[in-house]
Amino acid sequence: MDPAALGYPVTAFATLEIKQGQGADVRTHLATVPEVLELHTTTGRGDMLCRLVARSNADLQRVIDKVVGFEGIVRASTAIVMENPVPLRIIPLVKQASED
Repeated sequence: MDPAALGYPVTAFATLEIKQGQGADVRTHLATVPEVLELHTTTGRGDMLCRLVARSNADLQRVIDKVVGFEGIVRASTAIVMENPVPLRIIPLVKQASED
């Protein structure tokens, strides 16, 4: 399903830094935010990477405020998606795996 078809044409990625030991609580919080489509734990400077959607750039601020409005999240760095030239795909990987 395309979020834009549901009225959420803006996509962004937010890298979250969390307080140590707060991972489970942060995951629980983020699961309550409908605009959080995916959550990955990561290595590097950030601890988690979220894919977010919003109704507009202005609405994205509301979503970010909802995401970071939790005590276990220290900081968020957000990047707005401009274009998605290679959307999520699995079939090429399945074909390659079947050939290997």
